[in-house]
Amino acid sequence: MSKLDTIKSYKDLCEEIEIWEERLKAYEVQKEAIRKLAKLDGPQPITGIDYSQPNVQNTSQIDFFTAIETINKINNHIYIHQDTIERLTKIKEQIKQNIESMDGLDKKVVYMRDVEGKKLIEIADELGYSEIYIKKISARNPSTINE
Repeated sequence: MSKLDTIKSYKDLCEEIEIWEERLKAYEVQKEAIRKLAKLDGPQPITGIDYSQPNVQNTSQIDFFTAIETINKINNHIYIHQDTIERLTKIKEQIKQNIESMDGLDKKVVYMRDVEGKKLIEIADELGYSEIYIKKISARNPSTINE
């Protein structure tokens, strides 16, 4: 695998981790919704009727055993997602160390542009080169990130 392929793999892995994290959040939201539908948090305080609010009908409640079964399934998905995120994050760190060990100006520019998301002017300032020179280096190393 070439160094530029490694950078693309790193970027793809970062995006995949973000997707897994969003799924995990969705499961947490779903679990909370089930808890509310089953009223697992206990009885709510008695309040008066607010006639200024629209009338809400067709409220639903799920039974206790269905709620517990559904929450257990969701908890299993949460565990799988957390474990996967942890494993992918370890791989991401290994690839990042690989990328950071790269030598040569071309590889540094590609890393800073594609992984760190820096603008060419920022890269030029940080590395001590002119922006025009960094643009030339960037142009001869096209980004493979958005293919």
